[in-house]
Amino acid sequence: MRKTVLLLLAAALLLAGCGGNKSTEDVTSLEFRKNGEVIHTIVEDFSASYYSLDELEAQVQEQVDAYNESAGSNRISVDSAEVTDGVITMVMTFRGAEDYSSFYRQALFCGTVLEAFNAGYDLDIELVSAQEEGTTISRPDILEMGERHIIVVREPIVVKPYADILYASAGVEVTGSREAAVTDSQALSYIIFR
Repeated sequence: MRKTVLLLLAAALLLAGCGGNKSTEDVTSLEFRKNGEVIHTIVEDFSASYYSLDELEAQVQEQVDAYNESAGSNRISVDSAEVTDGVITMVMTFRGAEDYSSFYRQALFCGTVLEAFNAGYDLDIELVSAQEEGTTISRPDILEMGERHIIVVREPIVVKPYADILYASAGVEVTGSREAAVTDSQALSYIIFR
């Protein structure tokens, strides 16, 4: 029961985290590090009187501990959780995208284009250049970028890769050289970066 409550709360925080006219520091995001770690920052309204930070922290930590025990090592950590002016900011570190994907049961991949292809991701897509307006590439061009890195995600969230974004699929708004807002919650979104 608690896992269901936690997953529902986490899903609500995830799905609601990208709305409004907030700066990207004030929204839920995924930051990808070169060492493979994924930093998940959840930023969401937490002003309802029945919300309890202590209870949420305890539930999240319980689920993280269960995941880590099942994985046989510390794959996820809760780094911080605080409420300021009715807004919660919780930061979690995942050892890899596969841990995030398993923990939340949400599609997430970060690796090379070749690894994505070998993992079965459909690269028969069209991507738009983040640097040259109007320039697009398709499957043959994408496959030639085998050693470039790619993020594949299926949720509305701000994505921060560790290198400059080169191309992005429909449903992704590139908002900076190393930042993009994914708006499509139904289809897989793709971001290729250096």
